[in-house]
Amino acid sequence: MNGWRFSLRQAPALRVDLRGITPAALAGLSIDQVGQLPVGHGNATLALAEFFDIAPHEEGVLHFEGNLERFDRIGWQMDSGRIRVEGHAGHYAGGCMRAGTLHIEGRAGLLAACEMAGGTLNVAGDVGDFAASTLPGSMDGMRGGTFVVRGSAGERFGDRMRRGTAVVHGDAGAFLASRMVAGTIAVGGRVGAHVGHGMRRGSVVFAGPGAGVPAELGTLPTFVANHTATPVFWALLARDLARHGGAFGELPARRIERHLGDLSADGKGELIFVKP
Repeated sequence: MNGWRFSLRQAPALRVDLRGITPAALAGLSIDQVGQLPVGHGNATLALAEFFDIAPHEEGVLHFEGNLERFDRIGWQMDSGRIRVEGHAGHYAGGCMRAGTLHIEGRAGLLAACEMAGGTLNVAGDVGDFAASTLPGSMDGMRGGTFVVRGSAGERFGDRMRRGTAVVHGDAGAFLASRMVAGTIAVGGRVGAHVGHGMRRGSVVFAGPGAGVPAELGTLPTFVANHTATPVFWALLARDLARHGGAFGELPARRIERHLGDLSADGKGELIFVKP
C-alpha cells in the first residue's frame, strides 16, 4: 500500500517529531514496517504505532485524524503526494516542503511553511508567529510554492520571504513581510504595525475593508506613494489572487494605490492597497 490512515490514540506526554513521515518515505512499506518507523518523543525515539492506529488508505495519501497540536514537522521536506490532517497541527508544519499538498483542517503552530520551496500548504485555521519565514539561524524565508491561511497569522509573517505566494484570509500581526526579498503576500483582514520593515523587494497586497492606507499603519514614513500606472502587472496579479476567493475574489475589478520601499533599507518592494 502507498496510502495510510493514522488515528491518534491519545495526546502524547511530550512533543513528537514527525519528520520523515511523508508519502514518498512510506511508499511500498507494509503496515508493520510503517508502524515501526522511528519518531522523536522528547529526547527518546519511539515507534509510530505507539501514537496511532494505522490502516490502509487512499493511494498516495497520508490521513491523520485527531488533535496533533503536539506533533511537529508534519510534511517536513515532503516532495510528493498528499498529507491531510483532520485536526490541529504543531510547529514547523510544511517546513522545507518541495512539492505535494499538505492540508490542515485546524490551526497550525509556529513557523508553518518555514523555508517552503514548492507545493501547496492549506491551513483552515490560524497559524502562529514566523509563518512563511526562516528557520532559526537561517537567512532564507519561504522560497516557493503556495501557502494559504484561511484564518489569521501571528507576527513576522513572511520574514525574509524570497519567492512564492502566501495568502492570509484573516488578520496578520506586527512586522508582516519584514526583510522580505521577493514573492507575493496578500492579506484579507487587518494588519499590525511595522508592515514591510526592512523590505527589499516583493509585493504585499491589502484587500481588506476600507480604501487606501489603513489608519493603523499611519503615514508609512519609509514608503513613498507611487502613481505610475501598472495595468498589465495588476491584471495578472489580481487574477492569480482572485482564485483564492473571499476578500480576493473581486480584485480584478478593483483600483489600487501603491507605496514603494522600504526606503530606509534601499528597498524596492511595494505595498498595494486595494480600493473599493
